[in-house]
Amino acid sequence: MAKSLLLMIRRLFWLLLAAVLVIFSINNRMWLPLTFEPFGVSFALPVYGILFLGIFIGLLVAAGVTGWLRLKGFAARRQAERRAGYLEDQVSALAEDAHKTHAEEAHSKVRAATEALPNRTKES
Repeated sequence: MAKSLLLMIRRLFWLLLAAVLVIFSINNRMWLPLTFEPFGVSFALPVYGILFLGIFIGLLVAAGVTGWLRLKGFAARRQAERRAGYLEDQVSALAEDAHKTHAEEAHSKVRAATEALPNRTKES
């Protein structure tokens, strides 16, 4: 129920926004010059065209910044994954060395214990 109500509110918002933009466009059909002074370039656009151009440019800039930040995060994540893999390899190598050392110590203790026992093979 809450999801359908939220969906209906979102659709109503976008519908009202579209209606406001259409009414704004109809009421502001006057042409205005849009000049880029240092370059000497001038365009004549309706007021709503300037508004829509500004919205479009804003969306392009936002998409570019978002994409750049995502790529930056992707690179940092890849670097962290490489570092984690390297550290996991080091931990496994150290664990293997510790296991070998422990096994060698156990073998030497068993060898020492068997050497300390009297030799019974000669008596039988």
